Amino acid sequence: MATIIDVANRAGVSIKTVSRVMNNAQNVRAATAERVHEAIRALNYQPSTAARELRSGRSRFIGMLFSDPSSGFQARLHHAALQACSDAGYFLAAGLFNEDAPDWRQQFADFRRRTRADSVVLVPPLCDSEELHQELTDHQVAAVTIAPSKAFEHAHTVRMDDYGAAVEITQHLLDLGHTRLGHLTGPAGHTASVQRRAGFEDAIKAHPSAQLREDWILPGQFRFKEAVISAEQMLAGPDRPTAIFAANDDTAAAVCFAANRLGLRVPDDLSVAGFDDVPIATTMWPPLTTVAQPFDAMAKAVVDLISNTKNDPDEPWVPQTRTLDHALRVRASTAPPKPT
Repeated sequence: MATIIDVANRAGVSIKTVSRVMNNAQNVRAATAERVHEAIRALNYQPSTAARELRSGRSRFIGMLFSDPSSGFQARLHHAALQACSDAGYFLAAGLFNEDAPDWRQQFADFRRRTRADSVVLVPPLCDSEELHQELTDHQVAAVTIAPSKAFEHAHTVRMDDYGAAVEITQHLLDLGHTRLGHLTGPAGHTASVQRRAGFEDAIKAHPSAQLREDWILPGQFRFKEAVISAEQMLAGPDRPTAIFAANDDTAAAVCFAANRLGLRVPDDLSVAGFDDVPIATTMWPPLTTVAQPFDAMAKAVVDLISNTKNDPDEPWVPQTRTLDHALRVRASTAPPKPT
C-alpha cells in the first residue's frame, strides 16, 4: 500500500507539499499540484482518514439528521449530500432523529459519539428546533440549516427563494389562461409553506381576472394521504378550480390521484403543478410541472460551508446565508383550460 512518502518521492516534492495539495491549499503552483495528483492516481494512494483528522483537528464525518427520510425532498437531498461529501473527501453520517422523544439529547450524544461528526446538517423541520440549536452550540458543533424559518446565531443557512418560485409557477398557470386556481399548503408555520402560499396569493392578487378563493386553499401537509382528502374536497363539486398548485410534488401526485378517482383527466380537466422536482415528478403520468430545487448546489454549498468553518471557541462565529437559484420545469401536467 502506497504511503504519502511514496507520493512525495514520485512527484519530486516534500511530504508537506503533498499534504497542502490534498488539503486544497491555495499557495501551491498549479504544475506542482498536478504532479502530486498524478502521483496519487498512479500509486492509487488512499490517505488515512484518521491521520487527516489528527492533522486538521476536524472530523471527516458530516452528520445529517432526518425526521422523515421517506419524504421526496429529504430523500433527494440525502442523495445529493452523499455525492457532495464523496467529491470533497468527507463521509456522510445520516441519522433518524425524534426530537419528541424524552431521551432525544441522549440520541444526539450517541449519534455524535458513533459518527465522530463535529458538524451537522439540519433539514426541515429539525432546522427550526431552538432546543437542538442550543445543544449544538453548547457542544461547539458546526451547523448548516436547510431552509429554516429564521436565521440562527450559530448556524449557516442554505436556501432558495420559495416565494419567488411560487410566484413564477403560479404565473405559469395564469399565463396558460387559468383564473380559477387552488392551492394545497404545507404544514402551518413551516417557512417553505408560508412563502409558497404567499407567492401563490400575491400572483393571483396581481392578476386582473383571477380571484383568490380561500375555500380553494386547503392543507396538504406535504403528505400524500392528507392531500388526497383536501384535493377531493376541492374537486368534488361543479364549482371547482381548473388548476391546482400543490406545495410539494408528493401532494401534487395526490391531486392527480384524487382527480383520476373523480373521473377528471390531467391536464384536460385539471392542470396540476408541484414543487421540488423529486423523482415522482418524472415517473408519474402525466409528468409533473414543478419547481426544481437546486439539490446538488445545496449539498455542495453545505459541504463548502462546513469545510471552511473552524470549531474554535476563541474565534467569532460568522454565519453565512447562501440563496441558490431554482428552475421552472414545464411538463405535461399543465395546459390551457377547456373553453367554456
